[in-house]
Amino acid sequence: MFDAGIPKRLILMIAFALLSGCVTPPRADPPPSPAEALLPGFPPAARLNAANPEISNNVTQLMAQASAAADSSFDILSLSGGGARGAFGAGLLVGLARAGKRPRFEIVTGVSAGALVAPFAFLGAEWDPLLTAAFIGAQSTTLMSPRGLGALFSPGVFSAGPLRDLVDQFVTMELVDAIARESREGRYLLVQTTDLDAQAAVLWNMGEIAEVGGEAARALFRDVLLASSSVPGVFPPVMFDVETNGQRSQEMHVDGGVVSPFVLTPLIAVFWRNEPDPQITPGNLFIILNGPLAAKLKATPRNTVPIVSRSFETSQMHQARASLAIVTEFARTRQLNFQFTFIPAEFDAAGSLDLAQEELNSLFNHALTSAETGEIWWSVDELFGGAGLAPWIDLEDATPNEKSNETHGDRQVKETVK
Repeated sequence: MFDAGIPKRLILMIAFALLSGCVTPPRADPPPSPAEALLPGFPPAARLNAANPEISNNVTQLMAQASAAADSSFDILSLSGGGARGAFGAGLLVGLARAGKRPRFEIVTGVSAGALVAPFAFLGAEWDPLLTAAFIGAQSTTLMSPRGLGALFSPGVFSAGPLRDLVDQFVTMELVDAIARESREGRYLLVQTTDLDAQAAVLWNMGEIAEVGGEAARALFRDVLLASSSVPGVFPPVMFDVETNGQRSQEMHVDGGVVSPFVLTPLIAVFWRNEPDPQITPGNLFIILNGPLAAKLKATPRNTVPIVSRSFETSQMHQARASLAIVTEFARTRQLNFQFTFIPAEFDAAGSLDLAQEELNSLFNHALTSAETGEIWWSVDELFGGAGLAPWIDLEDATPNEKSNETHGDRQVKETVK
């Protein structure tokens, strides 16, 4: 008999937890050697696995080919994760295009929400109407659909259906074909996911996937974007069927932000092993952080989703700080111009899972206006003092570069030890 003093809700929760352990759906084993696993019907170059010892050579070749495809300069754009905050990156790109200040990027990389922005950033301003619709359209506010008891039978608090439908709507054959054309010109679109079985990052070469053509390419393209934006515990993971020496197996992939907040860091980590290559200079590195770099104190509700969301945001913020320092040092040794932008604290009242239309519109429009006026780009020198990462900044009085050629250090940034 149950103790009458135990709340019925608690009894039900315990029963559901026990039940969920019995109904976990079966899955195939992961590949014995992730580095050797291939996607049936797609070339090995369709993805770069961090577990592959050849990744250094692959990235070196990728960077050299992209540099050769450059116009007047070699431009790389990296888009971070951020959930609903991806509206910031979308608005910023639209604003840059309207101001005539958006480069033709030779490499575009994306993680999580940034992965959803990346194809449009890669293709250029003519795709901005679809980019706008994807992030502030009515359909974007319906993504958080609770699964109720369905969460007992497969992982994820929210259904993957609405997110899959949204991605599927915008990943058209026209978009895939357009990306394939740009890929043949030597440009690269890379999206990061996390292989949970191998606990490693996977960089998907979306151009190589698109070049295969047909519905199979479109479906894989869509599923990679879906996997990259599937926050663990919030949305179900995406399973990929792979093959190793004729043996079929299965990989579980989740949000690419689990490994790193943006893709530039792993690219640099492997490319740094080589001597400086004059082919990649002059060049520009741009990072759009769809999140803040300083936290505002607020009470976290005692609820699963807010706790998961706040924890993930905290991890990403601290990873981003460290990663910015790494990228800055790399840029200095390569004589590359590195600039980044992020969401100001005063525009970060909502969390990464807040998809209210008013919040999305506010963030999108703020980024758009800032980009049009040129007040968006920062250098790390402007944010960090002599003590490096120890002091952080009070962003309320800080203003980013008004001109891309402004001399760094001309402005004083108020620092506060947190």
